[in-house]
Amino acid sequence: MLRWFVSLCETENMRDTAALERINQSTLSRSLARLEEEVGAELFHRRGRRLVVNRLGVLYREHAVRALDELDLARRRVQAQINPETGVIRLGFLHSVGRWLVPEVLRDHRAHTPGIHFELHMGFARELRAWLEADEVDVALVTPPPEGAALSWYGMREQRLCIALPPGHPLAGVPGLRLADVRDEPFVAFAPTTDLRQVIDRLCHRAGFQPVIAFESEEIATVRGLIGAGLGVGVLPRPAVLEHDDPVYLPLVPAQHRPIGLAWKEPVPAPAARFIDHIRGRAAQ
Repeated sequence: MLRWFVSLCETENMRDTAALERINQSTLSRSLARLEEEVGAELFHRRGRRLVVNRLGVLYREHAVRALDELDLARRRVQAQINPETGVIRLGFLHSVGRWLVPEVLRDHRAHTPGIHFELHMGFARELRAWLEADEVDVALVTPPPEGAALSWYGMREQRLCIALPPGHPLAGVPGLRLADVRDEPFVAFAPTTDLRQVIDRLCHRAGFQPVIAFESEEIATVRGLIGAGLGVGVLPRPAVLEHDDPVYLPLVPAQHRPIGLAWKEPVPAPAARFIDHIRGRAAQ
């Protein structure tokens, strides 16, 4: 309606404007009547078949032109966001994959599609799944969603779960160390709200004990740091890149793994769809 109004201001002729906008005159006339009713004033002087923009029409036209310019800019920005070559991908990821898997997949995808932009959002598994459901992120590097969740998931890697011990701990060099062997040690654990804590609690229960929790944290870096500083033991996924102050990692016996993959909710924007296809394609090579 605004675009027709601006065009009508330029031609001051119903027939010419209808031809330019490829609509019939009756539609244009009804549209103008609705606009004037909405504004509460006539915007044209009627002089036979000719329309002449009055002072109120000139005033309204100034704002209409600015509004149309803003809408055109908004359309261009939206198109830029969803362009599979130059758009934006809102990527969520777990704290524990921020140092290795995230840089790896970003580097690989940017080499394939250099014009793409990423918005990064770090969170816990429950947060990432909620963000996907609420359309606050497009895709997420996360553990598998619960059964029945309205999310798709593609497995990418498995993290080996390990008993984490401070360097120099008497048990650090024991081959085949089992979880039950550290039952009397103080534990540095993940907060009860985290998915990893639930996994570790189940493992301890199967091993026949309930750990004595000395410290709790939601941050995997904090848990690693506290164990490395000698404040307790714990169960951690072995990082892809070890740091100088890391704990000693002894794989759990029997082996336990934590799957990590890409989750999303259909439908996804074109850039994210291309990202998902690229991840799947790389795995198939």
